[in-house]
Amino acid sequence: MIQGDKGIVFALVRQGLMPCSPFTPTLVISTRALELFRNIHLRSPYLSIQAFVKGLCDNHRVPYRPYLSQQFSISYDLYLSIRTSVEARVRAALKRDSQHWRIKNTCPACSYKLQGEKKLIFDMLVTMDGNDSLKRIIRRDAVPDPVGDGEPELGESCELTDSRDANGDYFLSREKVDKWAREVLEEIFPGDEATASFFTLVVMKD
Repeated sequence: MIQGDKGIVFALVRQGLMPCSPFTPTLVISTRALELFRNIHLRSPYLSIQAFVKGLCDNHRVPYRPYLSQQFSISYDLYLSIRTSVEARVRAALKRDSQHWRIKNTCPACSYKLQGEKKLIFDMLVTMDGNDSLKRIIRRDAVPDPVGDGEPELGESCELTDSRDANGDYFLSREKVDKWAREVLEEIFPGDEATASFFTLVVMKD
């Protein structure tokens, strides 16, 4: 331990090792392994923590145990939290933490204007793919006794609830997304299901 460290956890983090528990950890994950998983997972979201940990076990010639995946997940969440906190401090120091800073500075060639610059027909050209690669189908439980005219009904979601906040300025908050939910639009346009459906499709497409 280095003088000034408040405990073994602080000393481990200083050495590039992420603990799996706040007190007397018995297993640590190197930040290099965590960063490797983060980069690979960004390229291929299908890579699971379990598969990655199994690969690490094979590389170190130790038998895989299910609890190792859970401990890796704990360390990974902690690692992402530290990265987010550091990034927020850096943005604040650079005065880049305002609400609309990213959209105003997304492309200097398009968004920055020079004195005497000739006005173009289009200020900016953009494109998007609808984020189809990350869309998922929510699994729902079956409704045993549907009511009404016998039409199939959607049951409660059987997906594992994830209440974590992604932070940063890339994602909209849940409150802003729910503002354009179908139920809200149906309240705004009562009796006009076609209009509500149109706005729902537009929001989902964007």
